[in-house]
Amino acid sequence: MYGYSVFHNKLMMTLIESVRRNENANTYIFEGAQGLKKHDAALLFAKSLVCANTATAPCCDCPACHEAQGGSHPDIVFVEKEKDKATIGVLPIRDMITESLIKPFYNKHKVFIINEGDILTPQAQNAFLKIIEEPPQYAVFIIVCTNSQMLLETVRSRAVTITFTPVSDSDIREYIKTTYPDEARIDFLVKYSMGIPGYVDSIIGRDDFETLREEVLNLLPRLLSKNKSHAFEVSDYIEEHKDNASEIYDMMLMYLRDAIVTATGRPDKVINTDKAEKINILASKYTASMLTKASDELMIAKKMLERFIKASATALHAALMIK
Repeated sequence: MYGYSVFHNKLMMTLIESVRRNENANTYIFEGAQGLKKHDAALLFAKSLVCANTATAPCCDCPACHEAQGGSHPDIVFVEKEKDKATIGVLPIRDMITESLIKPFYNKHKVFIINEGDILTPQAQNAFLKIIEEPPQYAVFIIVCTNSQMLLETVRSRAVTITFTPVSDSDIREYIKTTYPDEARIDFLVKYSMGIPGYVDSIIGRDDFETLREEVLNLLPRLLSKNKSHAFEVSDYIEEHKDNASEIYDMMLMYLRDAIVTATGRPDKVINTDKAEKINILASKYTASMLTKASDELMIAKKMLERFIKASATALHAALMIK
């Protein structure tokens, strides 16, 4: 759409129309799961805001549109986590505020895109609050995040929240066919992606994906075991693969879901059909309530992980609570 990979065209057209009518807000929260192309959506919205031809923005012909598309427009500013930091602290936000007080170089808007807004520290958010309470008329702030509940209520109340939901199976299927025409696992990828295009991108071309899937499936009996020593084995595995901890939890949750639907007589709903034999064993060995409890604890562990608690600690907590 207008040169960007986005999947929520109706949503984006509503935002673009607000720009064309000069009715856009000053602060937005773009919220949704990772892999829903929210950053591309923010770039498209920014391109519309800086376009020289407001009535037809983004016109894709003016110098401003070309610079925005090329990532070199001086009035589109990015605020991101420093490589050696786990959070976005107050200093980058203060720098952004200073920059926001400088009028646009070209047209009537200056856009600030804050990536990973979930990791803004409370101090950074309080500093940000000062500028969005009385923002310069030309400034537009876009916070891109996974979970807006990680933001202070005072920030959320001053922003327009745009929620990006998972897309349809037909959209995912078309995306795979168009982007990866030689891919043979279309049916599996459509199911596995759960409406998240970014999941497809993260799977295709990865040498370790199938290995990780198999290891995680083999780890589940230890997670569900009554033997407490197995909890430490799960913790050790998660720590060893801490860079993939969130993905591992997602895999576990998907396998447990498959076991639950199998145990409740709905095997046609299984996603990991190529792992049906081991999923059937899980479904026969554990009750649906036990599998559901395990899923609940893994969801808690994933939320703990998002709050930067050590990966091994989140896994150990989940494994011990399940037992």
